[in-house]
Amino acid sequence: MKKYIIIILLSTIGILACSESFLEEKMVSTITQDYFNTEPGLEQLINGTYDALRWKYGWEEGSYMFHVGSDAEIRGDNSWDIYSPTVWTPTGGAGNYTNNLMGYYAKQLLGGYPTINNCNRAIETIRDGKALGRFATDKQYAAQRMSEALFTRAWVYYMLNTSLGDVHMTLKSNNSLPDSYNFPKSTSEEIYKQIIGDLRFCYDNLPATVFEGGSTEGRERVSKGAAAHFLAKLYLQRAQGADFKQYRKADGTIDHSNPNAHLGMLYKGNVATDLDSSIYFATQVINSPNYKLADNYADIFATAKGSYPSENNSEIILAASFGPKLANTRYGMRFQCYMTCNYVRALWGLPNRTWEYGHQNVRMRTNDWGYDVFTDKQSDSRFEKTFLIEYKAMLSEGANDVEYYSYNDPKNGTKQWSDDEAAYFNANILPTYTRESWNGRPAVTGEHKIGKGDLGLVFLENTKETAIPIEVAKAQPYVLYPRWTKDGDKYYYRRDGSDDFQANNVGLEYGIGVAATVKKHIDINREAVNSEYGSRNVAMFRIAETYLIRAEAYGRKGDFASAINDINKVRERAAYKPGENRAEVLARLYPGAEDLSPSEKQYPYTVTDNRVSDMRIDATYWDGTSANSIAENYPSSATTDLQRFVHFIYNELTREMIGELTLYEGIHHAGIQADRIMWHQQMGSTLQNHWPVSDNVNGTQGQTGNGKGAFRPYNTFKPFPQTFIDMLTDENGNLLDEAAKAAYQNPGYN
Repeated sequence: MKKYIIIILLSTIGILACSESFLEEKMVSTITQDYFNTEPGLEQLINGTYDALRWKYGWEEGSYMFHVGSDAEIRGDNSWDIYSPTVWTPTGGAGNYTNNLMGYYAKQLLGGYPTINNCNRAIETIRDGKALGRFATDKQYAAQRMSEALFTRAWVYYMLNTSLGDVHMTLKSNNSLPDSYNFPKSTSEEIYKQIIGDLRFCYDNLPATVFEGGSTEGRERVSKGAAAHFLAKLYLQRAQGADFKQYRKADGTIDHSNPNAHLGMLYKGNVATDLDSSIYFATQVINSPNYKLADNYADIFATAKGSYPSENNSEIILAASFGPKLANTRYGMRFQCYMTCNYVRALWGLPNRTWEYGHQNVRMRTNDWGYDVFTDKQSDSRFEKTFLIEYKAMLSEGANDVEYYSYNDPKNGTKQWSDDEAAYFNANILPTYTRESWNGRPAVTGEHKIGKGDLGLVFLENTKETAIPIEVAKAQPYVLYPRWTKDGDKYYYRRDGSDDFQANNVGLEYGIGVAATVKKHIDINREAVNSEYGSRNVAMFRIAETYLIRAEAYGRKGDFASAINDINKVRERAAYKPGENRAEVLARLYPGAEDLSPSEKQYPYTVTDNRVSDMRIDATYWDGTSANSIAENYPSSATTDLQRFVHFIYNELTREMIGELTLYEGIHHAGIQADRIMWHQQMGSTLQNHWPVSDNVNGTQGQTGNGKGAFRPYNTFKPFPQTFIDMLTDENGNLLDEAAKAAYQNPGYN
């Protein structure tokens, strides 16, 4: 099998950002290895390594690897979500996507190890004094550019270690076929020691800022701030795993027979100063004049036709840069279509996709916990600013979105009022329903519900305790999808509105239909309304995460006062402020709406009460007994204040960064991934009688209150692909025997 690590010699690497890009390349007709010693060749080689930063967001594999495995996010595909053995095997989907991450993808040299090889080539060329041009004459510049290659190499090893644990770590380039495929593993401790050391060099040699002329380049290119944030994260993660050494063998290798081998794989060393180092480097970012929390959470993800308003936001420390369609990476920026829902359903008479709501090619979903972790949706604006809970009725005409037909237009095909619905609406909703587009019109049996300027599709993520009466749900002036409805003493879970709330719909089917999806990455500048190619940048590192990293480090040191202060900085920003407008469904139907002031419940639902004080937390949020603590829904394994505090950090990280491919990393390295999946992720969990029970079930299908899956703790790591295992040799070039293959494979996957 000729699958080997080698520098990819491309005619062009061609990487373009949304603005005039610092990564723009020149066409080269013929390339030899000597070309990479020249100034333009080495520049191009280093620029090409930035593809590693885009990998999560351009390739479908990135979402599979770093979205699936969180406790709040799911694939929306039962075989993946239940951790089916047909998928979670070396030859199944999990192994195949891991193969692509590593870079042994069919006959193409794309992904991790080829990028590492390019980084190694660039690093060697500069260190060995072979680099020409400015690299030879300007030592500071050479150190800066080498730091970029060191950073991207560290990032790739971080992704590989996060997914697989101990992996082969090579620090030398290879320009030809190896004599043997002898790829011995390095331990997580060795990997973290190496990449932390490399990033310390980066921190010392990267510029504090590379912002020039107001461009976004400083957030697309690694800087001192990016190195500091990454270091803070790595130091914290090494400290998180310090107690797991007991689950490795004495020689540092993995003990496959230990039921806690998955925790042993998280051991990265035990350095007494790691928490202090994490706090130090996080503080360098927080105190930097180049970064600050955005005033409005929505600004971090703002999009506008013809521009990219979010890309200069000072919240962003490092972004993965993209351009139109295939101008960068193999596929371009497709992340926006993996998260965004297609709300087109002929039943509702809304036939066209629109620019505002994104592409229909959904890959990833949010589970119930992903919505419920927002414990105060009336105070925490992040829920509304994260999820598409309301869709306005719109049509697409060419490159523009236009309003839907008038409610009495012959072309209007939306749902019609029934006698009961019209009577309930007119008696109970119309007197206080002041939406401007509605214009006070009464409901008339047989007329269409939805018209110009009206809402079309709305999601209500409620609980069984706050279930909405079915007659109220059906009488809304739009299609309402509640999670829980009630009819007398019967409770129904996620009944699809397309079957008019018939009780035979058993719900709990995330892979079909529609759902309240993440709207952070919608790109209205994609090339066509039905195109999967986006062009906006994706934030990788944000200062909000830096605050939470430092907060956890403070808390683990016992300094809860400092931790609370950092957490509250993030939460205060998230609060609704006077002058903002809540979503209509939030102000009218979501639990807590009954406590809003009268004016806040009237269109346009303008916020008058500042919710900052309601968002501030204190130590009662993890004391185990208070209402605040109980609302956080901690796993039963969290029995101490410190354990609950750590879980609170990741509840907060979920509220702050769901849909950004960060949650899996966080709970994974903290060693709490298995507990949280079992407690929160019903599709994967094996727990029984843990969730509320509905009356629309069919045997074992539907909301029975039981877990639906077969998750096992070793699934916190992915399997090594079988194709990779099968090509490995010993130092003499002999293929590994079955015993050696089993020892190389991650525990549980043999």
